[in-house]
Amino acid sequence: MILEKLCEYAERVDDFPPSHFQRRKLDWLIEIDESGNFLNFIDVSDEKDIYLFTDHLLTRTSQVQSHLLGDKASYVFGNVEDGELTKRQKATKEDFLGSVKSCYEETDNDLVLAVLKFLENYNDYDIDFSDISNDDWMSFRVNGKNPLMETKVKDYWQNKQEQEAQNRTDMISECMVCGKNKSIADKHPESIKLAKIGGKGGGSLLISANKNSFESYGLKKSRIAPVCYDCATNYGRAANYLLNKKSNNITIGDLVYLFWTKENQDFNISTLFNDPKPEEVSTYINKVYNGDWSLVDIKSDEFYVLALSANNSRAIVRDWIQTTLFEVKQNIANYFVSMELEDYKNRKFYPINSLASQTAKDFDDIKPIVSESLMSYALKGTPLPSVVLVNTVNRIKADVEYRVTKPRAAIIKMYFVSNSKGGFKVENKLDKNNENPSYLCGRLFSVIETIQRQAISGITATIVDKYYGTASAAPASVFGNLLRKAQHHLAKLRKDESTRGLYHWLDKELQEIMVKIEDFPASLSLQDQALFALGYYQQKAYKMRRRINNDL
Repeated sequence: MILEKLCEYAERVDDFPPSHFQRRKLDWLIEIDESGNFLNFIDVSDEKDIYLFTDHLLTRTSQVQSHLLGDKASYVFGNVEDGELTKRQKATKEDFLGSVKSCYEETDNDLVLAVLKFLENYNDYDIDFSDISNDDWMSFRVNGKNPLMETKVKDYWQNKQEQEAQNRTDMISECMVCGKNKSIADKHPESIKLAKIGGKGGGSLLISANKNSFESYGLKKSRIAPVCYDCATNYGRAANYLLNKKSNNITIGDLVYLFWTKENQDFNISTLFNDPKPEEVSTYINKVYNGDWSLVDIKSDEFYVLALSANNSRAIVRDWIQTTLFEVKQNIANYFVSMELEDYKNRKFYPINSLASQTAKDFDDIKPIVSESLMSYALKGTPLPSVVLVNTVNRIKADVEYRVTKPRAAIIKMYFVSNSKGGFKVENKLDKNNENPSYLCGRLFSVIETIQRQAISGITATIVDKYYGTASAAPASVFGNLLRKAQHHLAKLRKDESTRGLYHWLDKELQEIMVKIEDFPASLSLQDQALFALGYYQQKAYKMRRRINNDL
C-alpha cells in the first residue's frame, strides 16, 4: 500500500524526469553545431540539478559503464589533464564513443550524429582544456538543443535499460505495486536520502534483506518484496521529492514524516507544527469547528503520512497513516485545543519539536516513541500512551531550575484530554471544583511556595527546589513539615501592615484547599504525579492572573 501510494504520487509530479533518466548538476555544457564543429564550453557549475541525464539501472561503481551523451570528462575525452591516457581512461573513452555510435545506429537522429562527428574529429580543433578536470560532469548541446530530449533517443535508452533488466535478472514475476509481470529488482535503484536523521549519505534502502533470517522462499536482497525496476525507481523518487520539499515533511528527533494528499490539495501541516502562530492557529481552529471551508472538497480526499527513521543503510517505516483530509484537519484542531492553558500570558501554541524536547534533557535524547505518539495524536487522534507521561514527569523532577514549565503542563493536559475515558477531566485553567487529592496537593504546594516567597525577601532556593520530587511522589512524608513552616511565614505576613491583605488572600487559598484534603496520600502513581504537576502549574498561573488584575 505504501509503495503504491508513493508511485501514484510520482505520476503526478511534473518535475520528475522520464523513466531511466535523472536530473543532475553539471559542470560544463559542450556546445557544438549540427555538423559536429566545436563552439565552446559553457560553465554551468553554479546551476542546480536541472539537466536531463541518463540514469543506469543500478549506480555504477568501479566498472566501466558510460552514460549516454554525457558523463565525466574522463569518459568523454579520456584525459583532459596532462599525461598519457591510462588503460582505464582508454576504456572509458572507447565505451562512451561506442554508446553514442550504438544510439545513432538505432535512432538515425541528426543531433546524435553531430555528437558522434565531434567525438571522432575533436582532435582537429585547438580546444582549451585548462579549466576542465577529469572528474567534471558534462553534457552536449547541439545548437542549444539537448539530444536526450529527442523522443527517439529517450525511447532508445529506456528500451536499452528494460532489456538490461531482463538480462540481469532470472526473476520475472508479478510486481506487487503495478501488478504487471516484469523483471523484479534484486536491488532497488533509488535509495532514500535520510542523512538528516542519521542515514548514510548515499541513501537508505526501504526494502532489502542482508541476512538469511530475513529471507524467505529462496528470495534474497530486495526480492523478498517483488517490485519491478520502474516502480522501485518511482517510489524512491517520490519519497526523495517529499523529503526535499519543506511543505511536505516534518523532522522530529530522528524521525521524518512525509505527507501528501491524493488530489494534490494545498494543505501545509509542516508550518502548523513547526511554527504555530497564535493568530493562524486560532483561525484554523475556528474554520474547523465552524465548517468555513468546503467539506465536499476535503471529505473525499485521502491524506497519507509516512514516518521513517534510518538504521545504518536501511530506511525503517515507523508509521503509516491513511485517512481523509477532513479527519486530519479535525484531529489537528483538537490537538491544538488540547494543549491550551490559560494564564496571564498571550495565547500560545507550541511547535511539536518544542513539546517533544520537554521530555528530555537534550534534543538527541528524545525517545522516538514520544515523537511518534505526539504525531499520532495530532494526526489520528490516538490517545497519548503513558510513556509520554513518564518522560515528562521524570524531566520535571530532574529539571531543578524550571520544573513545571507551560509546555510540560500542556503535554500533561494533552495526555488527560486524549485519555478522557480514563475518568480524569482537566480544564484549561485552575479548576477549583476538582477534588482529586493529587491535583489538590499540587495546588497546595504552589500556595505554600508563594507564602514562602512573599515572607522571605530575596529567597534563592524555595521548597520547589528542595522538596518537589518528594512532595509529588509521597505527599504524606513532607506536607506536615511544609505546612508548619507556612504558618510561621503567614504570621510574618499578618504582622506586617503592608502585607496583611496578601496574608488574608493566601490564608484563604490555603484553607480552601486544605478543607478538601482528608489525608495526604502516602504515595502517588504516575498519573497522580502528573495531576500534581498540573495542579501546581494552574494554581501558579491563577496567582499570576490575580496579580495582573491587581487582586493580589
